[in-house]
Amino acid sequence: MSAFDELYRCVHCGFCLPTCPTYLATGLEGNSPRGRLHLMRAVVEGRARAEGKLLEYLDSCVYCLRCETACPSGVKYGTVFEEFFKAYRKGMQSVSYKRYIPLFNAINTRLGLKIVPIAASLPPGLRPLVTGGDISDLVGKIYYAKGNAKGRVALFVSDECVAWRYRRGVVEAAIRVLTWNGYEVVVPRFSCCGAPYRHSGQFEKAEELARRNLKIAEKLSVDAIAVPNSGGCQAELLRYMRDRRVVDVMQLIAHDLRGNLGEVKMRLAVQHSCHLMNAAKAHDVVLKPLYKVPGLVLTPLPSADVCCGGGNMYPLRHRDIANAILERKRDEVKAVSPDGVLIESPSCLQQLSKLGLRVYFPVEVLDLAYQKGENSGYMELRGDTL
Repeated sequence: MSAFDELYRCVHCGFCLPTCPTYLATGLEGNSPRGRLHLMRAVVEGRARAEGKLLEYLDSCVYCLRCETACPSGVKYGTVFEEFFKAYRKGMQSVSYKRYIPLFNAINTRLGLKIVPIAASLPPGLRPLVTGGDISDLVGKIYYAKGNAKGRVALFVSDECVAWRYRRGVVEAAIRVLTWNGYEVVVPRFSCCGAPYRHSGQFEKAEELARRNLKIAEKLSVDAIAVPNSGGCQAELLRYMRDRRVVDVMQLIAHDLRGNLGEVKMRLAVQHSCHLMNAAKAHDVVLKPLYKVPGLVLTPLPSADVCCGGGNMYPLRHRDIANAILERKRDEVKAVSPDGVLIESPSCLQQLSKLGLRVYFPVEVLDLAYQKGENSGYMELRGDTL
């Protein structure tokens, strides 16, 4: 059975339309899931060519997969889109992808430049990705559980990847939260999960990274691979680490928190991670520990389940549509009047940081609550080199 058979399962009912960020932003049928399926079907059947405006409509997909969860016919949009990409990749590969992904990772892993020069060389929308502390000295180590040990996990981060290299605050918070809750944390030198390459049509590179990560994972004696609040990474790992339990850090501790949670007086607007919600199916449980934090108010945006337009470097590739998507979020955030915005994936960071509010990850907020809870020894990180 060909993946293109999925094209014929679409009955054009329109249930996908209110879930699609690009359709909501433009009102164009070609920018909707059913419209793109119709265009792909026309190409496969020889009624149209994969070029020009047709490819623009297909490339405008942010690949959030929200349409899959809304489709009553169960069309696997992501599968057929990826197969179409493979068959017609010459026309579809994005210049922005091909330029920026290798640039980011080359800078991170080979040139060793300081954060400020790197940030200054990037488009403004991408600078939030490289303005945190470097994690290089945190990887390649094992951190010991505090109190009675519950298990042993591997933390999936990579100092080769722009999504993680400068997310020191998130990574340290994840290590503290996990070790405090009884987990021994191994931080291997993983590579990029591969999602940015696969989504941009660089399938060979994505497979190479998958093989590299699988080789590392095979040598680990752990109960799970834990991802610190990155729905995109978690969804990608679930594709090829099928013999491993791959979870968000917050999933591990959601039902059994140790210690005292101090008061965190904040109101946060919540924007869900598309891949955490639509692929990993874990967005609700990731937030569960935060509902136990005194003083914290979480208010999901009315369109929290609709993409913010930040995934897959979308603001670089389709700035006008990304800005239109963001304006809807801006209006919703103003109505909530929050102290900050809670996100569940680094992909949202470059987009939602434009709102002028501080952006938080769930594990950072829980870490703050633990710090305010005056738990003796909580801040201490005890670790050795692997």
